Amino acid sequence: MKRLSLLFVSLGLFVFSGLAQSTALDDWKLVAYNFARVNNYPVEDKDVTMTLDTVQQRISGNSGCNRFVGGFRFEDSGRLAVGPFAGTLMSCPRIENRFESEFRETLGKVDSFFFETGYLTLTDKRTGHFMRFQRVVKPERYTWYVNKDLEDCVGVVKTKCMQVKDAKDGAWQNFFGPIEGFNFKKGRFYLIEVERTKKSNPAADGSAYSHKLIRVIKEAKKEKDL
Repeated sequence: MKRLSLLFVSLGLFVFSGLAQSTALDDWKLVAYNFARVNNYPVEDKDVTMTLDTVQQRISGNSGCNRFVGGFRFEDSGRLAVGPFAGTLMSCPRIENRFESEFRETLGKVDSFFFETGYLTLTDKRTGHFMRFQRVVKPERYTWYVNKDLEDCVGVVKTKCMQVKDAKDGAWQNFFGPIEGFNFKKGRFYLIEVERTKKSNPAADGSAYSHKLIRVIKEAKKEKDL
């Protein structure tokens, strides 16, 4: 269990280092598993999730039909104790009841883990039961000012770029790449809300993020009118 204790510490440091947040929440979705009594539950079509709060030392999520929540703590011996769990008591189909029981039991007994980019596998080595989770990438939202003209910029090749800034009195910065859904018209200033999502497998010569327009808050011919 000592190795598992390192998991939760390293997850908090890895995911949230350099970020000033009051809580450190890391979301995961179950994509594969091996249990003793249930192995035909279609997790690819279900929303079986786990959220780790490394500040409050709490695990919560959806175990198939019901919500669950439990704690984890580090004992003096270095052992990580997980649970007990509480949760909702919705009436669920029989297979979901069986799956939830196995899910929570296995989660409470994991004693080893394997972490790779975007994936986390928890295993009970005594039984061989495991759960493989994929990190849920959550988009971030920004409000940007957009300049009225495109400017020369050099990325992989010389091209024209939009210029953006996040404060009205800030300095314009070249923006490389498109904003999905945004129809830029030369000669117009914009104030827009954008959603930024980290790509799971970005190209070596491309941006690590994709951007999507949420809404145009305002557009004007003069910057002072935004």
